[in-house]
Amino acid sequence: MRPSQAAWHAGNPPGDSSDIQASLRKEEALRGERFAWNYHWVLYVIMAVLLLLDPLRASNPVVPLGIAILAIPIGLNFAVTRKILSRQPQPWLSYAYTFLDLTLLTLFNALDTYFNSTLTPVTTVTMLIYPILLFLAALQNDRLLIVLATLYTLLATNILFAAAYPHFDQRIASKLLCADLLGQVYRSFFLLLFGGLLLFFPATLRRLLEKQKALLEQNMEHFSQAHHDELTGLANRRMFSSFLEKIHSLSRRHKQRFAILFLDLDGFKKVNDTLGHDAGDAVLRAVASRLLSQVRTSDLAARFGGDEFALIASQVESREGVGLLSGRILTSIREPIPFHGEHIHISASIGIALFPDDGQDADQLVRLADDALYRVKRNGKDGSDFA
Repeated sequence: MRPSQAAWHAGNPPGDSSDIQASLRKEEALRGERFAWNYHWVLYVIMAVLLLLDPLRASNPVVPLGIAILAIPIGLNFAVTRKILSRQPQPWLSYAYTFLDLTLLTLFNALDTYFNSTLTPVTTVTMLIYPILLFLAALQNDRLLIVLATLYTLLATNILFAAAYPHFDQRIASKLLCADLLGQVYRSFFLLLFGGLLLFFPATLRRLLEKQKALLEQNMEHFSQAHHDELTGLANRRMFSSFLEKIHSLSRRHKQRFAILFLDLDGFKKVNDTLGHDAGDAVLRAVASRLLSQVRTSDLAARFGGDEFALIASQVESREGVGLLSGRILTSIREPIPFHGEHIHISASIGIALFPDDGQDADQLVRLADDALYRVKRNGKDGSDFA
């Protein structure tokens, strides 16, 4: 809670909607990178194991060459492990993974075609990995990457087929519907259609983020209305009570002091009666601004209504330190407030209660601070006093 108090004071919960949307997009990108990283461990380790279990590996040159090929993406995975675990976004990584995967898969199929079977481009199960790699590229939420990966896949698979087609064993190929030119056209059309459909992924994700942004903005507006004073932007009584409960619990647990300061303006009614409510509103906004200038991000300033304000100062070191804080607040409020070419002069009275010196119970501290405030009022105003 402590780092976000400046946002609470300003009248909004922490985080602008555009910042939240950018954060969500960054989170999706990080999630895509993490997924790709995990996927590569699973995919390439399984492929390495299958190659090592190949019963013909002793006489099949594709096995050692394939393992050498697999070492490249596995090495990349090792190289980016630290960045992935530290959640540092790497925009280049999705392109590197995609084009490295497609290139190495095509190279593996070319080796398989040359050493084992010319029918590899139409019969091998590794051809089914191409759509999987396209899907993985789509998870990166980058339309350009999807287009480039689709075109690269079409180029790679058609070059493989064109290179192998003249060498097909026609006794076998004539019995396979997928081994003729029409079969390759079907495969190319399928890859093109699949890549086109994947283009909807980024747009769909953006729509979801826009919807999430709208809901967040709506929730932020409702939160602000429910927990902040409309005129000054300070916290209201409801938020003051909630913050007091939390800071009281934390202070008890960590054996720290905190202070409650109740503030009431002196002569505010006279300002309203003589200069009008617009002048009164200007005074209240000026006082709120001056209160905020004297507090830290770990503190909370609130308006209870009328000319009544309250402040919770967390992690205070001593009674003397709180006294100095109240003195600075009083001095800042005494500064003239400009209004329509004139200056309004006003002062304030402050009552202070310190935890745990003056009381252990939060409600008791509120009553003590309130009593101290009215004691200052009775004794001449424009000052402060402790419970």
